[in-house]
Amino acid sequence: RNRDDWGNWFGVQNSHPLWHYVLADHNIRRNPNFAPPNPIRQIVTPSNPKVYPASALQKRFHSFDQSGRFTSACSAMVYRDEWLFDRGPEQHAFTCEPFHNLVQHNIIIDDGVSFRFRRDNAEKNMDFFASKDRWCRPVMVRTGPDGALWIVDMYRYMIEHPQWLPQKGKDELKPWYRAGEDRGRIYRVVRSDRPARNVPRLADLSSRDLVMRMENPNGWQRDAIQRILVSRKAKEVTVQLTALAKNSKQPLARLHAICTLDGLGVLTPRNLEDALLDRHPGVRRNAVRIASRVSVNSEKLLILVDDPDAKVRLELASTLGAYDDTAASTALATLAIESRDEPYVFSAVLSSLNRLNVSSVFTMAADKIMKTSNKRHLSVLLDLVEQAIAMGDEETIGRVVNLVCSLGDNASVNMKFRLLAHTLDSLAKRGWPLDQLNTSHRDQLFATIQNARVMALDEMQVDERRVLAIQLLSRESNRADGDLVLLKSLLVPRTSVAVQLAIVKRLATQNEQEVAEVLLSGWRAQSPAVRAEVLNVLASRAPWAEVIRQKLDDGTILVSELDAALRQRLLVLGKNAPKWRNALAFKASADRLVVLEKYQPALEMVGDEKRGKVLFSKLCMSCHKINNEGHEVGPNLASITNNSSESLLVSILDPSASVEAKYLSYQVSTDNGLSRNGMLTTETGSSITLLSAEGKRETILRNEIDQLRGSTKS
Repeated sequence: RNRDDWGNWFGVQNSHPLWHYVLADHNIRRNPNFAPPNPIRQIVTPSNPKVYPASALQKRFHSFDQSGRFTSACSAMVYRDEWLFDRGPEQHAFTCEPFHNLVQHNIIIDDGVSFRFRRDNAEKNMDFFASKDRWCRPVMVRTGPDGALWIVDMYRYMIEHPQWLPQKGKDELKPWYRAGEDRGRIYRVVRSDRPARNVPRLADLSSRDLVMRMENPNGWQRDAIQRILVSRKAKEVTVQLTALAKNSKQPLARLHAICTLDGLGVLTPRNLEDALLDRHPGVRRNAVRIASRVSVNSEKLLILVDDPDAKVRLELASTLGAYDDTAASTALATLAIESRDEPYVFSAVLSSLNRLNVSSVFTMAADKIMKTSNKRHLSVLLDLVEQAIAMGDEETIGRVVNLVCSLGDNASVNMKFRLLAHTLDSLAKRGWPLDQLNTSHRDQLFATIQNARVMALDEMQVDERRVLAIQLLSRESNRADGDLVLLKSLLVPRTSVAVQLAIVKRLATQNEQEVAEVLLSGWRAQSPAVRAEVLNVLASRAPWAEVIRQKLDDGTILVSELDAALRQRLLVLGKNAPKWRNALAFKASADRLVVLEKYQPALEMVGDEKRGKVLFSKLCMSCHKINNEGHEVGPNLASITNNSSESLLVSILDPSASVEAKYLSYQVSTDNGLSRNGMLTTETGSSITLLSAEGKRETILRNEIDQLRGSTKS
């Protein structure tokens, strides 16, 4: 990890030459009730970006496609001076890449809470530091106290650890494993048009002289000055530091002065409040950061809610969790609403919630959102409901339920359903039984759920509303059986796939054994998308998974309908017992075994491409394609060139022994007595499309389907 002048931390890893730690871990971990986005944001993109070496590309023993790309990135650093590069809004980042004998330079620019990058046009053909010597292995780069760039060259014949090489590579490189262990260099990159900067021995200077040197443009020197003053406990320069923090024309000097006062324990709230108004966002941001420990008047923080700099707002959202008063809660509520499209700032708001402030933040934000009834802000309310229930007391939970149950005409039906479902999920997670609610709330709640039942059954309703309605079912213990029957009645082909998937998702939250039977009751009529979700749900509980095994044994479900990951899950769930291994084994049909045995000698014959082409034209091209000939109903034959002769023989003579679910044949009977057959390739809310031989497609409306049945055949 390395940081820039303003306290932004950066990291690196092998194929990722520069990332930014947007969220601080100590802030995230304060609130265990929410999952933040990835706190790391990649700046130099995409993964494994190109490098531009001077040396010839070295022989690789694996990951051949990574040649000429980052694979050993290390020691990312942002240059902290203005001697090599004139200071401006852009910063200069360097990353070592020892495998390719170079150090890459990227220019990074502020971009909201993080950064973006660009390449220097002067380096489009070769990187900033690039050696023709294949032994050159730059592994560390730093800004020196003189403003030069200091680069450590490990200097080795090979940089990989032999452990990660395949056997062939180990054997070939064995004589060179330690070559270069007695060597190494340090390079100092300087400007040819400027004299070297003199660097005094800082430890020999008086404390007053050190403060005077704090306006030095070199980050190494400023850090050293601050460290020396703090280690000396030099409180005698407090007045001088205070004046520097307020009057210096150099923002970085003002920043170091404030942080040195803090390190000496003499920073006053007044000093900090002045810094909150600083004209440079980097100073304001760090003042906000320090305010999480050195308390200021929270009203002074409130004025930064609309700060034009996103990094200041991010820091503010994190710091406000240290304050428990109306102003801080108001600021958090405002930031929650206004930063919904800024995931990192919003996450910082959630990290600042705690038992002392969650009720007031929720109440203020909910009041603002419900007055506007802005649909864009619904997700904010959903997250705040979850947080309020997770950490709130009985009074707070009562406020949440009261708000949801008393939504007026300003709220749409969809909004009511979504908010109520989320509230009920959060209460269930907290272990809060519905009978603990007061009678008024219970009556309102159950009336809304009954309305949801009606809408779930109404085929004239749009899918979105039916999906939301389904989320409210199976909530009341005395109506559980009836809701299960209702959901089962909708798990049929006439119902859109979106609604069917919502039913499967809702049933997944139950734990009764009969749920497994309901999910599998219409297996042959279920489309591949629904089948996949049903299997995924059933594999989530051991008793339900046992039903899958039974259906595998009786042939209702084919092993080929289970992907490799699901089969592995089931083996683990079944403790790898023999009955599970047997159930998950691919089996050829008895009559096909005889045929396969008969044709085994064909594997010893020499192929005849010309005869094969004739046979392909006669027998295969109606469903397969190769070299732009034929129809791509089954797999394109160009995609299976890596299959063994044995597996191809089985695929030809017993095509249904192992077939992906997407290639299973379906039969549709319509209301007017017609029958259609083919692969189910497309599903929409109102129709399905079958694909048959020669690429023929036929679309059937869902309301015309009498029966849909999937076969076990390819």
